[in-house]
Amino acid sequence: MTESPKVSVVMPIYNTNAAYLHFAIKSVLSQTYKNFEFLILNDSPDNNDLDTIVATYKDDRIHYFKSDKNRGVAGAYNDLINKATGEYIAIMNHDDIALPKRLEKQVAYLDTHPEVGLLGTGCKKFGSFWRFYRFDSVIMPKADKEIVAMFGFKSPIVHPTIMFRKSILDEHNIKYHENYVSLNDRLFYMNMSQYCKLANLDEILYKYRFHDKMTSRVQKNQIEAEQRVFKIQWLAANDIHLSDDELLVYFGYLTKGRARIRDKKTLKTIQTILEKLDAANQEKGFLDKETFHNICGKYLTKRCMNAAVWGRISAKDIIATTTLPIHKTWLFKLNQALLGWKK
Repeated sequence: MTESPKVSVVMPIYNTNAAYLHFAIKSVLSQTYKNFEFLILNDSPDNNDLDTIVATYKDDRIHYFKSDKNRGVAGAYNDLINKATGEYIAIMNHDDIALPKRLEKQVAYLDTHPEVGLLGTGCKKFGSFWRFYRFDSVIMPKADKEIVAMFGFKSPIVHPTIMFRKSILDEHNIKYHENYVSLNDRLFYMNMSQYCKLANLDEILYKYRFHDKMTSRVQKNQIEAEQRVFKIQWLAANDIHLSDDELLVYFGYLTKGRARIRDKKTLKTIQTILEKLDAANQEKGFLDKETFHNICGKYLTKRCMNAAVWGRISAKDIIATTTLPIHKTWLFKLNQALLGWKK
């Protein structure tokens, strides 16, 4: 009798680079954990070359499907999840590489942590234009309370690394939101967080490829617009009110990873926003108070460091006035090096 698969690995493909697709498929088939089905959906109906590539793999765990029209990645995920029979669902990008023990480690964790319904992992960035080699490894926060507290700043989970319990989706009718390009993953996490805890393994189990045709580059403007919509909704849901000028700084400098702060007014506005966010949470308690307090302090520390590097802006005033737990030693050393501070 054939053993039912415990894990369903789901992977939409869309006009995928042939070499990247081979790497992705091989990485799944080479997993140390073997009890899985591998569901692949070709969401580019006119691309018959992808059919040929997948057909070269003679593995009974592969189940190949083809859309009659392009549905988009969220629609493709929903279709594949509906077809999945595994207890756990693992997401896989068509141009990335799963390291050999990815499934093994995630299954072992979910088996022993029934309170966790969705689990991500660390990842390593690589690819044709990734040049920031010192920052190529990404480890996300481990615990649920920190993950949930990060939603208003950035996505705290690397989406293609996730494995989750299908039963939670079935019971609560959770789906990927098909109207968005980039928000479907974060909205998915937020919906899941209503019914279970979220977690990340602090281990690199996935390689995330950067290339010129990746969605975050091709659809950059739409993604940035969607992120603004999400952040406005997050602020409104928590009854936090920012002025128009504060919103511009929140979008452009506080929650944007590659912001370059070059003026003191922007830095002071960041301080004001973070202290306002923290005060709202201290009053209403919509997030773990200590965790969010510390996250706000970390963000202010990072933005002060950014301002010192890009704008040669002193953080003395912020160190003297902020109510947040900033890292004063780091800021002093950086400002000492760049601006000649003296004790």
